[in-house]
Amino acid sequence: MKRYAFGALIAFGVLSGSALAGEERSCASQYALEDHLLLEWAALGGDPHAQMAISQCAYPVDADADEMTPAERTYAIRWTTIALCEAQPSAAHDRRDARLRKLKEEASISFRRFGGLAKSEKLNWRERDFLEYRKEQTALLADRHQRLVASASAMDLAKARGELAEQLSRMGPTGLLKLAELTSCDAFGASAEFEAAAWSAASEAWRGADVAGVYAAADSEDYDLPKIAMDKTKKLSGADRRVAALEKERLLRTDPRRIAALEQKVSRLEETTAIDRIASFSLPEPREKTGIAEAAFVNEPSLTLALQFALESLGYVNFINGPDNDYGPTTREAVARMRARESGAPTPTLTNAEARETVCRAALKNDPVSLYHVALMYQNGWGFPVNAEKAVGALMRSETAMIASLGGDDLPAWKREAYKSYAKKIRAAAHELKKPETAPDNEICN
Repeated sequence: MKRYAFGALIAFGVLSGSALAGEERSCASQYALEDHLLLEWAALGGDPHAQMAISQCAYPVDADADEMTPAERTYAIRWTTIALCEAQPSAAHDRRDARLRKLKEEASISFRRFGGLAKSEKLNWRERDFLEYRKEQTALLADRHQRLVASASAMDLAKARGELAEQLSRMGPTGLLKLAELTSCDAFGASAEFEAAAWSAASEAWRGADVAGVYAAADSEDYDLPKIAMDKTKKLSGADRRVAALEKERLLRTDPRRIAALEQKVSRLEETTAIDRIASFSLPEPREKTGIAEAAFVNEPSLTLALQFALESLGYVNFINGPDNDYGPTTREAVARMRARESGAPTPTLTNAEARETVCRAALKNDPVSLYHVALMYQNGWGFPVNAEKAVGALMRSETAMIASLGGDDLPAWKREAYKSYAKKIRAAAHELKKPETAPDNEICN
Protein backbone atom coordinates (compact mmCIF):
# COMPACT_ATOMS: atom_id res chain seq x y z
CA MET A 1 0.00 0.00 0.00
CA LYS A 2 1.30 3.49 -0.81
CA ARG A 3 2.44 5.79 1.92
CA TYR A 4 -0.75 7.87 1.98
CA ALA A 5 -3.19 5.00 1.65
CA PHE A 6 -3.31 4.28 5.37
CA GLY A 7 -4.61 7.72 6.28
CA ALA A 8 -6.90 7.80 3.26
CA LEU A 9 -8.58 4.57 4.24
CA ILE A 10 -9.19 5.81 7.76
CA ALA A 11 -10.70 8.97 6.26
CA PHE A 12 -12.99 6.89 4.06
CA GLY A 13 -14.11 4.90 7.11
CA VAL A 14 -13.19 1.52 5.64
CA LEU A 15 -10.81 0.29 8.29
CA SER A 16 -11.82 -0.21 11.91
CA GLY A 17 -9.56 -0.75 14.87
CA SER A 18 -9.69 -4.52 14.42
CA ALA A 19 -8.96 -4.31 10.70
CA LEU A 20 -5.99 -2.05 11.38
CA ALA A 21 -4.53 -4.80 13.50
CA GLY A 22 -4.80 -7.22 10.60
CA GLU A 23 -7.81 -9.01 12.00
CA GLU A 24 -11.35 -9.38 10.77
CA ARG A 25 -14.22 -10.10 13.11
CA SER A 26 -17.88 -10.90 12.56
CA CYS A 27 -20.34 -8.02 12.33
CA ALA A 28 -21.90 -8.97 15.68
CA SER A 29 -18.58 -8.72 17.52
CA GLN A 30 -17.38 -5.66 15.63
CA TYR A 31 -20.35 -3.29 15.57
CA ALA A 32 -23.03 -2.17 17.99
CA LEU A 33 -26.58 -2.70 16.70
CA GLU A 34 -27.06 0.98 15.85
CA ASP A 35 -23.81 1.13 13.83
CA HIS A 36 -24.59 -2.15 12.11
CA LEU A 37 -28.01 -0.90 10.99
CA LEU A 38 -26.53 2.37 9.74
CA LEU A 39 -24.06 0.42 7.63
CA GLU A 40 -26.85 -1.73 6.18
CA TRP A 41 -28.98 1.28 5.28
CA ALA A 42 -25.99 3.04 3.69
CA ALA A 43 -25.03 -0.14 1.83
CA LEU A 44 -28.53 -0.59 0.38
CA GLY A 45 -28.41 3.05 -0.67
CA GLY A 46 -25.26 2.35 -2.72
CA ASP A 47 -22.45 3.55 -0.46
CA PRO A 48 -19.36 1.54 -1.55
CA HIS A 49 -17.56 1.89 1.77
CA ALA A 50 -20.52 0.54 3.75
CA GLN A 51 -20.94 -2.32 1.29
CA MET A 52 -17.30 -3.32 1.62
CA ALA A 53 -17.38 -3.06 5.43
CA ILE A 54 -20.44 -5.33 5.76
CA SER A 55 -19.14 -7.87 3.25
CA GLN A 56 -15.87 -8.10 5.22
CA CYS A 57 -17.49 -8.64 8.60
CA ALA A 58 -20.28 -10.88 7.24
CA TYR A 59 -17.68 -13.29 5.88
CA PRO A 60 -14.23 -12.63 7.40
CA VAL A 61 -11.12 -13.86 5.60
CA ASP A 62 -10.44 -16.65 8.09
CA ALA A 63 -14.11 -17.73 8.41
CA ASP A 64 -15.07 -21.33 7.77
CA ALA A 65 -18.45 -21.42 6.01
CA ASP A 66 -19.10 -24.94 7.32
CA GLU A 67 -18.88 -23.66 10.91
CA MET A 68 -21.30 -20.78 10.34
CA THR A 69 -24.93 -21.04 11.41
CA PRO A 70 -27.53 -21.13 8.59
CA ALA A 71 -28.53 -17.55 9.41
CA GLU A 72 -24.90 -16.35 9.32
CA ARG A 73 -24.30 -18.14 6.02
CA THR A 74 -27.41 -16.64 4.43
CA TYR A 75 -26.46 -13.18 5.69
CA ALA A 76 -22.95 -13.52 4.31
CA ILE A 77 -24.22 -14.62 0.89
CA ARG A 78 -26.61 -11.67 0.72
CA TRP A 79 -24.09 -8.97 1.54
CA THR A 80 -21.09 -10.34 -0.33
CA THR A 81 -23.38 -10.60 -3.36
CA ILE A 82 -24.50 -6.98 -3.05
CA ALA A 83 -20.95 -5.69 -2.50
CA LEU A 84 -19.52 -7.73 -5.35
CA CYS A 85 -22.27 -6.75 -7.80
CA GLU A 86 -21.85 -3.08 -6.91
CA ALA A 87 -18.05 -3.22 -7.21
CA GLN A 88 -17.86 -4.94 -10.57
CA PRO A 89 -17.08 -2.57 -13.46
CA SER A 90 -19.87 -2.14 -15.98
CA ALA A 91 -21.17 0.44 -18.39
CA ALA A 92 -24.29 0.91 -16.24
CA HIS A 93 -22.18 1.61 -13.15
CA ASP A 94 -20.01 4.04 -15.09
CA ARG A 95 -23.08 5.96 -16.23
CA ARG A 96 -24.40 6.07 -12.67
CA ASP A 97 -21.06 7.26 -11.26
CA ALA A 98 -20.75 9.95 -13.90
CA ARG A 99 -24.22 11.23 -13.06
CA LEU A 100 -23.38 11.32 -9.35
CA ARG A 101 -20.27 13.39 -10.01
CA LYS A 102 -22.36 15.75 -12.14
CA LEU A 103 -24.87 16.07 -9.28
CA LYS A 104 -22.00 16.82 -6.92
CA GLU A 105 -20.87 19.68 -9.14
CA GLU A 106 -24.38 21.10 -9.46
CA ALA A 107 -25.61 20.67 -5.89
CA SER A 108 -24.37 20.50 -2.33
CA ILE A 109 -23.84 16.75 -2.03
CA SER A 110 -20.65 14.98 -1.05
CA PHE A 111 -21.34 11.47 -2.32
CA ARG A 112 -18.61 10.34 -4.70
CA ARG A 113 -18.18 7.42 -7.11
CA PHE A 114 -15.11 6.87 -9.27
CA GLY A 115 -16.22 4.84 -12.30
CA GLY A 116 -16.57 6.19 -15.83
CA LEU A 117 -14.10 9.06 -15.50
CA ALA A 118 -13.96 11.51 -18.37
CA LYS A 119 -10.58 12.54 -19.84
CA SER A 120 -10.69 15.91 -18.17
CA GLU A 121 -11.41 14.53 -14.70
CA LYS A 122 -8.59 14.13 -12.21
CA LEU A 123 -8.44 12.24 -8.91
CA ASN A 124 -6.61 13.54 -5.89
CA TRP A 125 -4.10 11.32 -4.12
CA ARG A 126 -6.58 10.11 -1.53
CA GLU A 127 -9.01 9.04 -4.24
CA ARG A 128 -6.29 7.29 -6.23
CA ASP A 129 -5.09 5.39 -3.16
CA PHE A 130 -8.65 4.40 -2.35
CA LEU A 131 -9.24 3.14 -5.88
CA GLU A 132 -6.12 1.01 -5.65
CA TYR A 133 -7.20 -0.37 -2.31
CA ARG A 134 -10.73 -0.98 -3.56
CA LYS A 135 -9.48 -2.98 -6.54
CA GLU A 136 -7.45 -5.18 -4.22
CA GLN A 137 -10.37 -5.68 -1.87
CA THR A 138 -12.80 -6.37 -4.71
CA ALA A 139 -10.51 -9.12 -6.00
CA LEU A 140 -10.36 -10.63 -2.49
CA LEU A 141 -14.12 -10.28 -2.17
CA ALA A 142 -14.68 -12.11 -5.45
CA ASP A 143 -12.51 -14.97 -4.23
CA ARG A 144 -14.26 -15.14 -0.85
CA HIS A 145 -17.70 -14.97 -2.48
CA GLN A 146 -16.74 -17.83 -4.78
CA ARG A 147 -15.59 -19.95 -1.83
CA LEU A 148 -18.72 -19.11 0.12
CA VAL A 149 -21.04 -20.02 -2.75
CA ALA A 150 -19.11 -23.23 -3.43
CA SER A 151 -19.54 -24.34 0.20
CA ALA A 152 -23.22 -23.42 0.36
CA SER A 153 -26.04 -25.73 -0.65
CA ALA A 154 -28.55 -24.89 -3.35
CA MET A 155 -31.07 -24.36 -0.54
CA ASP A 156 -28.78 -21.81 1.17
CA LEU A 157 -28.32 -19.88 -2.07
CA ALA A 158 -32.05 -19.89 -2.85
CA LYS A 159 -32.86 -18.74 0.67
CA ALA A 160 -30.36 -15.88 0.51
CA ARG A 161 -31.71 -14.71 -2.86
CA GLY A 162 -35.28 -15.08 -1.59
CA GLU A 163 -34.61 -13.00 1.53
CA LEU A 164 -32.88 -10.31 -0.51
CA ALA A 165 -35.75 -10.23 -3.01
CA GLU A 166 -38.29 -10.05 -0.17
CA GLN A 167 -36.44 -7.25 1.60
CA LEU A 168 -36.02 -5.11 -1.51
CA SER A 169 -39.50 -5.72 -2.93
CA ARG A 170 -41.03 -4.47 0.33
CA MET A 171 -39.26 -1.13 -0.15
CA GLY A 172 -41.59 -0.15 -2.98
CA PRO A 173 -40.56 1.10 -6.45
CA THR A 174 -37.00 2.03 -5.43
CA GLY A 175 -36.41 -1.36 -3.82
CA LEU A 176 -37.82 -3.22 -6.83
CA LEU A 177 -35.55 -1.26 -9.15
CA LYS A 178 -32.54 -2.07 -6.96
CA LEU A 179 -33.54 -5.74 -7.08
CA ALA A 180 -33.89 -5.60 -10.87
CA GLU A 181 -30.37 -4.22 -11.21
CA LEU A 182 -29.01 -6.95 -8.93
CA THR A 183 -30.67 -9.72 -10.94
CA SER A 184 -28.66 -8.58 -13.97
CA CYS A 185 -25.45 -9.24 -12.01
CA ASP A 186 -23.90 -12.68 -12.54
CA ALA A 187 -22.99 -12.95 -8.85
CA PHE A 188 -26.67 -12.79 -7.89
CA GLY A 189 -27.34 -16.02 -9.79
CA ALA A 190 -30.83 -15.14 -10.99
CA SER A 191 -32.52 -17.17 -13.70
CA ALA A 192 -33.53 -15.40 -16.90
CA GLU A 193 -37.18 -15.75 -15.84
CA PHE A 194 -36.60 -14.09 -12.48
CA GLU A 195 -34.52 -11.32 -14.06
CA ALA A 196 -37.34 -10.53 -16.50
CA ALA A 197 -39.88 -10.71 -13.64
CA ALA A 198 -37.88 -8.28 -11.48
CA TRP A 199 -37.52 -5.71 -14.29
CA SER A 200 -41.22 -6.07 -15.17
CA ALA A 201 -42.25 -5.59 -11.51
CA ALA A 202 -40.03 -2.52 -11.24
CA SER A 203 -41.46 -1.10 -14.44
CA GLU A 204 -45.03 -1.59 -13.23
CA ALA A 205 -44.27 -0.13 -9.81
CA TRP A 206 -42.95 3.05 -11.40
CA ARG A 207 -46.13 3.48 -13.41
CA GLY A 208 -48.14 4.00 -10.20
CA ALA A 209 -50.09 7.18 -9.56
CA ASP A 210 -48.20 7.77 -6.31
CA VAL A 211 -44.96 8.53 -8.18
CA ALA A 212 -46.58 10.66 -10.88
CA GLY A 213 -45.60 14.29 -10.42
CA VAL A 214 -42.91 13.38 -7.90
CA TYR A 215 -40.45 11.80 -10.32
CA ALA A 216 -39.74 13.12 -13.79
CA ALA A 217 -39.31 10.91 -16.83
CA ALA A 218 -35.90 9.42 -17.52
CA ASP A 219 -33.73 11.59 -19.77
CA SER A 220 -31.99 8.61 -21.34
CA GLU A 221 -33.32 5.80 -23.49
CA ASP A 222 -30.98 3.50 -21.60
CA TYR A 223 -33.22 3.92 -18.56
CA ASP A 224 -36.54 3.14 -20.22
CA LEU A 225 -37.84 0.58 -17.71
CA PRO A 226 -40.74 -0.74 -19.85
CA LYS A 227 -38.32 -1.23 -22.78
CA ILE A 228 -35.77 -3.07 -20.61
CA ALA A 229 -38.49 -5.30 -19.16
CA MET A 230 -39.93 -6.02 -22.59
CA ASP A 231 -36.52 -6.84 -24.08
CA LYS A 232 -35.75 -9.31 -21.30
CA THR A 233 -39.19 -10.91 -21.55
CA LYS A 234 -38.95 -11.32 -25.33
CA LYS A 235 -35.89 -13.52 -24.91
CA LEU A 236 -37.93 -16.10 -22.94
CA SER A 237 -39.89 -19.03 -24.32
CA GLY A 238 -43.64 -19.16 -23.87
CA ALA A 239 -43.44 -21.42 -20.81
CA ASP A 240 -40.70 -19.29 -19.25
CA ARG A 241 -42.77 -16.16 -19.82
CA ARG A 242 -45.58 -17.70 -17.78
CA VAL A 243 -43.08 -18.45 -14.99
CA ALA A 244 -41.84 -14.86 -15.16
CA ALA A 245 -45.40 -13.55 -14.95
CA LEU A 246 -46.02 -15.56 -11.78
CA GLU A 247 -42.75 -14.35 -10.26
CA LYS A 248 -43.66 -10.77 -11.13
CA GLU A 249 -46.99 -11.05 -9.33
CA ARG A 250 -45.25 -12.56 -6.32
CA LEU A 251 -42.85 -9.60 -6.17
CA LEU A 252 -45.67 -7.08 -6.53
CA ARG A 253 -47.64 -8.74 -3.70
CA THR A 254 -45.15 -7.18 -1.30
CA ASP A 255 -45.71 -3.71 -2.75
CA PRO A 256 -46.46 -1.47 0.28
CA ARG A 257 -49.60 -0.17 -1.43
CA ARG A 258 -51.02 -3.67 -1.87
CA ILE A 259 -50.05 -4.66 1.67
CA ALA A 260 -51.72 -1.55 3.10
CA ALA A 261 -54.92 -2.33 1.19
CA LEU A 262 -54.87 -5.96 2.38
CA GLU A 263 -54.22 -4.91 5.98
CA GLN A 264 -57.22 -2.58 5.90
CA LYS A 265 -59.39 -5.34 4.46
CA VAL A 266 -58.22 -7.87 7.08
CA SER A 267 -58.79 -5.35 9.86
CA ARG A 268 -62.37 -4.75 8.69
CA LEU A 269 -63.02 -8.49 8.43
CA GLU A 270 -61.60 -9.14 11.91
CA GLU A 271 -63.74 -6.38 13.37
CA THR A 272 -66.86 -7.64 11.60
CA THR A 273 -66.17 -11.22 12.69
CA ALA A 274 -65.66 -10.22 16.32
CA ILE A 275 -68.89 -8.21 16.33
CA ASP A 276 -70.81 -11.06 14.70
CA ARG A 277 -69.48 -13.58 17.24
CA ILE A 278 -70.51 -11.41 20.18
CA ALA A 279 -73.89 -10.49 18.74
CA SER A 280 -74.70 -13.99 17.50
CA PHE A 281 -73.24 -16.24 20.17
CA SER A 282 -74.45 -19.80 20.11
CA LEU A 283 -72.88 -23.02 21.26
CA PRO A 284 -73.05 -25.80 18.64
CA GLU A 285 -76.14 -27.95 18.59
CA PRO A 286 -75.78 -31.64 19.48
CA ARG A 287 -75.41 -33.99 16.53
CA GLU A 288 -78.67 -35.74 17.31
CA LYS A 289 -81.62 -35.29 19.61
CA THR A 290 -81.32 -37.11 22.91
CA GLY A 291 -83.74 -37.99 25.65
CA ILE A 292 -83.97 -36.50 29.13
CA ALA A 293 -81.69 -39.08 30.72
CA GLU A 294 -78.75 -38.25 28.45
CA ALA A 295 -79.41 -34.59 27.72
CA ALA A 296 -76.92 -33.35 30.29
CA PHE A 297 -74.13 -35.61 29.05
CA VAL A 298 -73.92 -34.82 25.31
CA ASN A 299 -70.39 -34.26 24.07
CA GLU A 300 -71.23 -30.97 22.35
CA PRO A 301 -73.16 -28.66 24.69
CA SER A 302 -75.88 -26.54 23.06
CA LEU A 303 -76.88 -23.02 23.92
CA THR A 304 -80.21 -24.30 25.27
CA LEU A 305 -78.54 -26.73 27.65
CA ALA A 306 -76.05 -24.08 28.83
CA LEU A 307 -78.93 -21.63 29.35
CA GLN A 308 -80.97 -24.17 31.34
CA PHE A 309 -78.09 -24.81 33.77
CA ALA A 310 -77.63 -21.04 34.13
CA LEU A 311 -81.34 -20.40 34.76
CA GLU A 312 -81.39 -23.14 37.41
CA SER A 313 -78.34 -21.76 39.23
CA LEU A 314 -79.84 -18.25 39.15
CA GLY A 315 -83.05 -19.53 40.77
CA TYR A 316 -85.49 -19.10 37.92
CA VAL A 317 -86.39 -22.78 37.54
CA ASN A 318 -86.36 -26.02 39.57
CA PHE A 319 -85.84 -29.12 37.47
CA ILE A 320 -87.14 -32.48 38.60
CA ASN A 321 -85.05 -34.62 36.27
CA GLY A 322 -82.55 -32.02 35.14
CA PRO A 323 -82.13 -29.93 31.99
CA ASP A 324 -83.51 -31.65 28.91
CA ASN A 325 -81.86 -29.57 26.16
CA ASP A 326 -85.32 -28.59 24.89
CA TYR A 327 -86.49 -24.98 24.78
CA GLY A 328 -89.94 -26.06 25.98
CA PRO A 329 -92.60 -24.62 28.32
CA THR A 330 -90.49 -24.95 31.50
CA THR A 331 -87.54 -23.09 30.01
CA ARG A 332 -89.75 -20.46 28.35
CA GLU A 333 -91.52 -19.73 31.65
CA ALA A 334 -88.15 -19.42 33.42
CA VAL A 335 -86.95 -16.93 30.81
CA ALA A 336 -90.18 -14.91 31.15
CA ARG A 337 -89.74 -14.77 34.95
CA MET A 338 -86.14 -13.62 34.57
CA ARG A 339 -87.07 -10.89 32.09
CA ALA A 340 -89.96 -9.69 34.28
CA ARG A 341 -87.72 -9.52 37.36
CA GLU A 342 -85.27 -7.39 35.37
CA SER A 343 -88.09 -4.88 34.63
CA GLY A 344 -88.41 -6.09 31.09
CA ALA A 345 -91.30 -7.46 29.12
CA PRO A 346 -92.08 -11.01 30.34
CA THR A 347 -91.37 -12.51 26.93
CA PRO A 348 -90.25 -16.15 26.77
CA THR A 349 -87.43 -15.62 24.28
CA LEU A 350 -83.84 -14.34 24.40
CA THR A 351 -81.44 -13.21 21.75
CA ASN A 352 -78.18 -15.13 21.51
CA ALA A 353 -76.36 -12.22 23.12
CA GLU A 354 -78.86 -12.18 26.03
CA ALA A 355 -78.47 -15.94 26.47
CA ARG A 356 -74.71 -15.50 26.61
CA GLU A 357 -75.09 -12.78 29.26
CA THR A 358 -77.32 -15.10 31.31
CA VAL A 359 -74.67 -17.84 31.24
CA CYS A 360 -72.08 -15.24 32.26
CA ARG A 361 -74.18 -14.07 35.23
CA ALA A 362 -74.44 -17.65 36.45
CA ALA A 363 -70.70 -18.14 35.97
CA LEU A 364 -69.94 -15.03 38.01
CA LYS A 365 -72.06 -16.56 40.80
CA ASN A 366 -69.67 -19.53 40.71
CA ASP A 367 -71.91 -22.05 38.98
CA PRO A 368 -69.37 -24.73 37.91
CA VAL A 369 -71.22 -25.76 34.72
CA SER A 370 -71.68 -22.15 33.58
CA LEU A 371 -68.00 -21.47 34.29
CA TYR A 372 -67.15 -24.48 32.13
CA HIS A 373 -69.32 -23.13 29.32
CA VAL A 374 -67.64 -19.71 29.59
CA ALA A 375 -64.26 -21.44 29.31
CA LEU A 376 -65.48 -23.06 26.08
CA MET A 377 -66.58 -19.66 24.81
CA TYR A 378 -63.11 -18.22 25.24
CA GLN A 379 -61.40 -21.34 23.96
CA ASN A 380 -63.38 -21.54 20.72
CA GLY A 381 -64.40 -17.94 20.11
CA TRP A 382 -68.10 -18.51 20.83
CA GLY A 383 -69.43 -15.05 21.65
CA PHE A 384 -66.02 -13.77 22.78
CA PRO A 385 -62.74 -13.32 20.91
CA VAL A 386 -60.49 -16.34 21.47
CA ASN A 387 -58.51 -15.82 24.68
CA ALA A 388 -56.51 -18.73 26.11
CA GLU A 389 -55.76 -16.93 29.38
CA LYS A 390 -59.42 -16.23 30.14
CA ALA A 391 -60.37 -19.77 29.10
CA VAL A 392 -57.90 -21.20 31.62
CA GLY A 393 -59.04 -18.73 34.29
CA ALA A 394 -62.70 -19.73 33.87
CA LEU A 395 -61.78 -23.42 33.81
CA MET A 396 -59.77 -23.21 37.03
CA ARG A 397 -62.66 -21.48 38.76
CA SER A 398 -64.95 -24.19 37.38
CA GLU A 399 -62.72 -26.91 38.87
CA THR A 400 -62.76 -25.29 42.30
CA ALA A 401 -66.52 -24.68 42.24
CA MET A 402 -67.21 -28.24 41.08
CA ILE A 403 -65.11 -29.77 43.88
CA ALA A 404 -66.97 -27.62 46.43
CA SER A 405 -70.38 -28.54 45.00
CA LEU A 406 -69.73 -32.29 44.86
CA GLY A 407 -68.41 -32.16 48.41
CA GLY A 408 -71.77 -30.99 49.76
CA ASP A 409 -74.78 -33.08 50.76
CA ASP A 410 -77.58 -30.88 49.44
CA LEU A 411 -77.38 -31.65 45.74
CA PRO A 412 -80.45 -33.28 44.17
CA ALA A 413 -79.80 -36.65 42.56
CA TRP A 414 -80.05 -35.38 38.97
CA LYS A 415 -77.58 -32.56 39.62
CA ARG A 416 -75.05 -34.80 41.35
CA GLU A 417 -75.07 -37.16 38.38
CA ALA A 418 -74.85 -34.28 35.90
CA TYR A 419 -72.03 -32.66 37.90
CA LYS A 420 -70.07 -35.93 37.97
CA SER A 421 -70.25 -36.04 34.18
CA TYR A 422 -69.23 -32.41 33.84
CA ALA A 423 -66.39 -32.93 36.29
CA LYS A 424 -64.85 -35.41 33.82
CA LYS A 425 -65.22 -32.90 30.99
CA ILE A 426 -63.67 -30.16 33.10
CA ARG A 427 -60.67 -32.36 33.97
CA ALA A 428 -60.20 -33.28 30.31
CA ALA A 429 -60.37 -29.63 29.24
CA ALA A 430 -57.96 -28.62 32.00
CA HIS A 431 -55.47 -31.24 30.85
CA GLU A 432 -55.65 -29.76 27.33
CA LEU A 433 -55.66 -26.05 28.15
CA LYS A 434 -53.43 -25.70 31.18
CA LYS A 435 -49.92 -24.96 29.98
CA PRO A 436 -46.93 -23.42 31.78
CA GLU A 437 -46.83 -20.49 29.37
CA THR A 438 -50.55 -19.67 29.78
CA ALA A 439 -51.22 -17.50 32.82
CA PRO A 440 -54.87 -17.70 33.95
CA ASP A 441 -56.94 -14.52 33.70
CA ASN A 442 -59.88 -14.57 36.13
CA GLU A 443 -61.43 -11.40 34.70
CA ILE A 444 -64.12 -13.08 32.62
CA CYS A 445 -67.34 -11.94 30.97
CA ASN A 446 -66.27 -8.29 30.84
